[in-house]
Amino acid sequence: MKPHFHAGGFPVRIHPFFFLSALATGWGSGIAPERLALWMGVVFVSILLHECGHAWTLRKFGAGARITLHGLGGTTEGDREVTHRQAVKVSLAGPSVGLVLGGLTWALSRATAPEAGGLGHEVLRQVLWVNVGWACLNLLPVQPLDGGDALASFVRARAGARHERTLRVIGLVTAAAMLGWALWSRTVWVGALAVLLGWLNVRQLRRLPRTLASRPTPPRRAPPARASAEGAVTLDELLGRGASAPTGAPESKPESAPASVQEHTLPKEPAAEAEPPTDPALVGRLLLDSGLAALAVRPLQEAFAHEPSPQTGHSLVLALLEAGRTSELCALLSGPQASRLSEETLDSIVVRAGQDTGLTDRVTHLRQTRAPKSDERG
Repeated sequence: MKPHFHAGGFPVRIHPFFFLSALATGWGSGIAPERLALWMGVVFVSILLHECGHAWTLRKFGAGARITLHGLGGTTEGDREVTHRQAVKVSLAGPSVGLVLGGLTWALSRATAPEAGGLGHEVLRQVLWVNVGWACLNLLPVQPLDGGDALASFVRARAGARHERTLRVIGLVTAAAMLGWALWSRTVWVGALAVLLGWLNVRQLRRLPRTLASRPTPPRRAPPARASAEGAVTLDELLGRGASAPTGAPESKPESAPASVQEHTLPKEPAAEAEPPTDPALVGRLLLDSGLAALAVRPLQEAFAHEPSPQTGHSLVLALLEAGRTSELCALLSGPQASRLSEETLDSIVVRAGQDTGLTDRVTHLRQTRAPKSDERG
């Protein structure tokens, strides 16, 4: 979709709920209209600089980025994958910008000593509150806040996907603590945010397989011939597959007998305790719901190729749209599996395509090719 403007070379879109949310957080009884307008401007500039911090760090790692300002603040999406360790730095870059800006504002207020109650004093107070307050709130360990995303990326870099349930439980405990503080301080918007964050983590926790929480740590394996970037967890590891055997190792048995392979590689482990294979469709939806659309594309493509269900096709289309991989989406719409895409999925493509006539034309053509089939059934 076409951006509303560019900031620092990054396309920016603004959702109307962004201004409604800013108005709700700054509204108070007896507040003067000019001070409320000032608050709206401070929130807009501060959140934009926060998201630019994420985008600048993505650019440092060789990725492009686009920014969306919405009711919960903002989101920055990269156009290529980064390693988990790089993702930690990207997540922490936004709050760091806010803390630096807040520190500079505090130093300016100490140096100039503006008159209390004046407009200059109000500007400094609002800039300090928005940047430092929002940065501290954003660093809480609950997804999808930056602190939760940074913690999740750090854990995945160290241990893969074995602790996804634990990360969600930490998020639920944090959201409960936020709600308790909001009730004690009578801060309505923090309470509403805590309820929303808790609901998001409960939803993700219910979708996770329970086996992820109790899987034993796999033995150390030799690295594959093609090593991934430092700190990155390969997709094969995320899907629960083992790394390829090193050169010169004894030839293992065919994949058609997974129990025999398990007995050969782990003689002391009974075959009944072998790890069940992870569903790539489930992994892809988990990554998509966690905001990692670029990482979700490959497992969803694999799942849709193996079993082209409408549900998996819908998730794959959403991942391709959010990752900006238009060429792959066009190829999907022109391929033989396009007939398995539901009308709801096609509607989503039309809505998200915006001015991209290439996508809308392919959707129109696909619907026209379906029309004779419906007539034959009738």
